[in-house]
Amino acid sequence: MHRWFLWSVAAAAALPGCDDEAAAPVPHALTVYGEAFVEEGIPAAETDGWAVTFREFLVCVHDPGAVGGPALSGAQVFDLTQASGGEGHAAGALPGGPFSQVRWRVAPCAGGVAGNASAAQVQAMNAGGYALWVAGEATKGAETKTFAWGFDTDTTYGPCATAPTETAEGVRSMLTVHADHLLYDDLVSETPNVAFQALADADADGDGAITPAELAAIDITGFARYQVGSNTAITDLWAFLEAQSRTVGHIDGEGHCERQ
Repeated sequence: MHRWFLWSVAAAAALPGCDDEAAAPVPHALTVYGEAFVEEGIPAAETDGWAVTFREFLVCVHDPGAVGGPALSGAQVFDLTQASGGEGHAAGALPGGPFSQVRWRVAPCAGGVAGNASAAQVQAMNAGGYALWVAGEATKGAETKTFAWGFDTDTTYGPCATAPTETAEGVRSMLTVHADHLLYDDLVSETPNVAFQALADADADGDGAITPAELAAIDITGFARYQVGSNTAITDLWAFLEAQSRTVGHIDGEGHCERQ
């Protein structure tokens, strides 16, 4: 696909949320996408030998929009496990685009409505006050572990510098969620590992289900991995996962966003 390059660099620098005024305004669509790691799972070759699949990967997206420009009001719940053919799931379109910077927020749901999620999923997100809900299983050889974890963290991703894709209707930016960040084994390393073994080992009662309480019981302060840098208040695996849940947001695939 072609990228939209009609705005001038000078105008974009002077007006961070707006594009070249000489360009005809077009609708700027926003989609939410979990990529293959959510839709198809994380292969064992990408981790420490555990293949991870997601039964549900729900995200509550609030007020996505252009920096300094229009936004979509309210909270929408998306289940990113649903196949999208690489297009992501439609959140809506901003008038008067294209825009060079966007912002989006993942925060606890209250009064959220369906993006592409079912009514039952939306109700569960609202009732639980979850920003992110992930449920699935991990398998290594003959061993299988299940998980169902809800996070109530509140994170704004943006400004995100976007290079929107040209479409028949206008342009599109993709609000991207990286599932593998949840499994990173370091909060500060530039090259963390995607790992599941420590989470599997937390299943203290051996029932095959890894619970938040079991993860919270694991003291990571003596671990060679699971380093937290200056975040010394993070001392257990559940708190570590909560911190990682605030790092999943990107733009247009691998594009980075400032985080608040």
